[in-house]
Amino acid sequence: MDYQKVFFALFVLATLLVTGSRVRAQANVVENQSNYLYVDAKTGSDSNSGAQTAPFKTIQAAINKASSLNQQGIGVKVIVNDGVYRESVTIGNYKSTSATLTVQAANTGNAIISGSDVVAGWTQENSTTWQAHFSHTTGFCAIPSGWPTNFAPIIQRTDMVFVNGTPLTQVIASNQVTPGTFFFSDGYQILHIAPPAGTNMSTAVVEAANRATTLSLVNRTNVVLRGLVFRHAANCLNTAGASVFGSSNVLVDSVQAFWNNWGGLGVYTSNNFTVQNSVANYNGGAGILGDQDQNALYSSNETDYNNWRGAQGAFYDWAMGGTKLFQMRNATVQNHFSYNNYAEGLWFDTDNQNVTVNNATLVGNVMAGLQIERDEGPVTVQNSHFCTSGQGINVLTTAKLTVQNNTFYNNSGTNKYQAEIFIGGQAGGKIINDYITGQAYDLFTTGMVLNGNTFQNASSGQLVFGTYLTGTDWTQFASTLNAGNNTWYDPVNANSFKIPNGKIVNLAGWQSAVQNDYSSVWQQAATSPANYCTAPTPSLSDFRVTVDSNSYAMSTAKAVAAVRVDSFGYGTVNLQVSGLPSGVTASLSQSSLVSGAVTLTFTAASTAKTQTVPVTLWGISGSRVHSVTFYLSVRAT
Repeated sequence: MDYQKVFFALFVLATLLVTGSRVRAQANVVENQSNYLYVDAKTGSDSNSGAQTAPFKTIQAAINKASSLNQQGIGVKVIVNDGVYRESVTIGNYKSTSATLTVQAANTGNAIISGSDVVAGWTQENSTTWQAHFSHTTGFCAIPSGWPTNFAPIIQRTDMVFVNGTPLTQVIASNQVTPGTFFFSDGYQILHIAPPAGTNMSTAVVEAANRATTLSLVNRTNVVLRGLVFRHAANCLNTAGASVFGSSNVLVDSVQAFWNNWGGLGVYTSNNFTVQNSVANYNGGAGILGDQDQNALYSSNETDYNNWRGAQGAFYDWAMGGTKLFQMRNATVQNHFSYNNYAEGLWFDTDNQNVTVNNATLVGNVMAGLQIERDEGPVTVQNSHFCTSGQGINVLTTAKLTVQNNTFYNNSGTNKYQAEIFIGGQAGGKIINDYITGQAYDLFTTGMVLNGNTFQNASSGQLVFGTYLTGTDWTQFASTLNAGNNTWYDPVNANSFKIPNGKIVNLAGWQSAVQNDYSSVWQQAATSPANYCTAPTPSLSDFRVTVDSNSYAMSTAKAVAAVRVDSFGYGTVNLQVSGLPSGVTASLSQSSLVSGAVTLTFTAASTAKTQTVPVTLWGISGSRVHSVTFYLSVRAT
């Protein structure tokens, strides 16, 4: 926990109370229960009464009894004692009552609902590799309808292995197993692992993901989930390990969703809910997901280092990110943090209305810190900080967006399109339908307000503003823009605004192009924007390796991939390439570094066959391994 953030949140709360304001909340659950049930994984039994001196063994047994009491109008608080609960909990569909159900950890963060099982019976294969039987039937997932298919199959896997709490990286062939990795044989149901150097396998605890869900809350009202940990769900693409469906008046407070194969926590088709003081880190897809929700508050949450599974297939930009919200109505995200995700930090995707983002800090994300895409709006983004991501804000075919009093700093080039703020989208507009009313909207990026912001680059090659819009798309943006009182600056180059047709101009050229923003200035900020950009120390010392595309096609027998290495306290990373076909070579501009950009060049000899093959880039540092698999279309001269 970052105590500086906790103190800040308390300061904000105290200020609001002093001024007589109320903190906005969408859930209003009255917790006045006098009936308690207790759960203890170590000492309990499901044949017990659930009293404090006779606790249940499983959370599900307590939920079943609590739900029965709820149907009688009796509120219940379920207290879950410290322990690991290896079960999939369902809080099922019952008739609505006003009685409140609370499921609460006795000690926040110590009641863990786990999708993994402990695997025993290990035998040694060689000096570094061990094997054990593991019955696992959910290891490979179908691609969701409408999704792209041009990524490596590794991201369709759900297998996860942890040795003494440390994750291993999955490989797709037994001959790829090296220290820090594992391979699962579907046909033989055998796990092959190479634990970190120095691991004593006679005492090691090896956990393998085996259940797709940790908790499902379905069609309920007046429910509180507090202090629980959801981890190790073997869930498929575009799903969450812990989910709320079709429910209302739900408070999710101080929960943690860690190391789930895809999404950590999801709330869907629900109304009047609050997610607060929660953390969703190190999930394979998105940390927090939402879809078709109304009257939602996300307050003081953090989503970091997510989309590691998608990144294994260079898949950064679809349904991934720190927090991904879709088709929301009346939603507020406040005091939010997203650091170092292998995707967007925060993303409002398609058909969002009446959205406010206030005091968000989005730092170090591979794609945009914030993406606003295909939204009819209104959307307001204010008092927030965007740093060191691919773009600060990426705006795609969205109307009625207000961006005011924010700070943008050092958003550079982790992907192809880059700027402190970038405007793109569907050429010729995009028709979307309101999921509630069915009304069709022909969206262009129009009606934007850009006021009181600071945009500051930090090094050469960066842009304060960028776009690929042209023609009518650009005209509609520029003619409806209302901009002013912004501070723009680049320490190296005053020509830092990229306008249509690739033309790069200075502030005067920008003002001329949009016929607006005349009250803004070109000068360095009085207070360094970098002050807002320091990410907290990660809970796992690690590194990441990313590339700028999931496919490369050769031209004149060459192809070039832009590689990025970021070390989060781990140290030097060594790069190497595998999977090259005969006649193709690969060269790295650097093969060993801590952090920075690397150019990977592929060259085909005249003997190379025309074909498309998967190629894997490996990052190795001690017993930590990360891989990125992408496709290379080979064409010789």
